[in-house]
Amino acid sequence: MLNKKLFKLSVVSLFILLFIPACQLQKTGNSIPQIALYSEKGADERCVLATTEMFEWMGYDVTLINADSVNNIILEKYDLICFPGGDMYQYSQNISAQGLEKIRNFIRTGGGYIGICGGAYFTGEKIFWQGNQIPMNSLAIFPGITKGPIDEIAPFPHCKMCKTNIVNTSHPITKTEPDKTWICYCYGPMFLPNEGTEIEILGRYDIGDQPSMAAFEYGMGRVFIIGTHPEFEEDSERDGFPAVEKMNDYGSDWNLMKKAAQWCLEK
Repeated sequence: MLNKKLFKLSVVSLFILLFIPACQLQKTGNSIPQIALYSEKGADERCVLATTEMFEWMGYDVTLINADSVNNIILEKYDLICFPGGDMYQYSQNISAQGLEKIRNFIRTGGGYIGICGGAYFTGEKIFWQGNQIPMNSLAIFPGITKGPIDEIAPFPHCKMCKTNIVNTSHPITKTEPDKTWICYCYGPMFLPNEGTEIEILGRYDIGDQPSMAAFEYGMGRVFIIGTHPEFEEDSERDGFPAVEKMNDYGSDWNLMKKAAQWCLEK
């Protein structure tokens, strides 16, 4: 009788040991992704608001972070870091060398990164603005040059709706996208990777045929950068701003960005 009780107890104990981790994994898998959105000096307020609305539409939790958050606070509680449109030089002035390395390590160990316009410039090993290399400490996770603005599209400080051609239809971010999309251009960069690097160019500006959208892996993490402003919905108010009659994006770019976020999050 004692042996039977011990047997039953052992079976129950084994079931509990197997069941608890499974529940924990299921809970973790269903947790809401945590997005850290940089919003301090240099980040354009309109870009921060529209990008927040976009990520919240995706169902993600958004936390606005500043340079102190990057430099001195643990980033591992987040799943993805986004640097929005803004002044990449100012980003480099606010974030310390230690902070830059913390972001790199965050991505290297499995985190995601999305850079939009200024946040995309910020990723380049070398950054060129109006023909000159900017002397700054960049994030330097994109193996190559980020360069702009593209005067043929719209010279600084003008903005214009820009046709982008999707050139990679096999990547998870773009495989269900139409062959072209219209996105607002405000003096964003082109992406010129070093020869021999493994960079997926997903889109090109129709004017000039230069890379406008790229995805790549960095260590165990994933990075998506885009030179235009897909966070703005020119014909809708859901980005937090009134619709602009003189600008038409011929449909939302938020679905594209949702797939980019999912890819960066590996979901």
